[in-house]
Amino acid sequence: MMKKYLLLLFLSISLTSLSAQDKAYWVCFNVEVDSDGAETFVSSLDKFMSSDAAKQLPFVITLNEILFANENNRITHQLCFLSQNADSMANWGSGPPPTPEGVVLSMNFQKYVDVKQSILGSPLIFDQNGLGLDYFNIWQWNVNDPATFANAFVKFQKDSKKLLKNATFGLHEAIAGSSKGVSHYFAARASNLAEFLKIREKIVASKAAAEFRSTVNSAGQIEGVFGGRIIKRYNVN
Repeated sequence: MMKKYLLLLFLSISLTSLSAQDKAYWVCFNVEVDSDGAETFVSSLDKFMSSDAAKQLPFVITLNEILFANENNRITHQLCFLSQNADSMANWGSGPPPTPEGVVLSMNFQKYVDVKQSILGSPLIFDQNGLGLDYFNIWQWNVNDPATFANAFVKFQKDSKKLLKNATFGLHEAIAGSSKGVSHYFAARASNLAEFLKIREKIVASKAAAEFRSTVNSAGQIEGVFGGRIIKRYNVN
């Protein structure tokens, strides 16, 4: 059922007029890709995304490789779609395009990809420059006081700005499909893992981090953490 749902993602629709003032949305599919078929699947994805039909999709699309996960998060990749407004989601799930590239991709997806989770969310605080940074760490939060948490996040981001060279913070809300108890995602992005670790060490020891932890202790708790890197970007221009 989940595979069928993802296959319906590849739509044949016209590009929607986008406005920077509209609220953005995203969908991420957490998947396990058969190692024997990974190269074949990615090759067919590349060919599809180079086709005219795919270029009409109103999404920035990334394929992410998961580097760090636990026994409760058995995924190898993410396929994520970022939309600039709600209107561009109108035809979501209307069917795959009847093109040769779409058919081949659908066949390889059925054969090599197992969807574990599909999540609909929205960025609350998001720096689009982060999409140009390869490494990401995602903290899954169970937030019981969104206003307090968001205010603390904004202050933490501002106070850490001097330490965030070639790195960004982002805060996202989960709308549907998230793991039990997960309401928000705190995303940190850096150019690579080494840079993430160097910046992390400075921030963890900072006054800004201590104040953030103190403020959000009563506003929520971390339910899980995973990390990975963007390996493919599509429709970014």
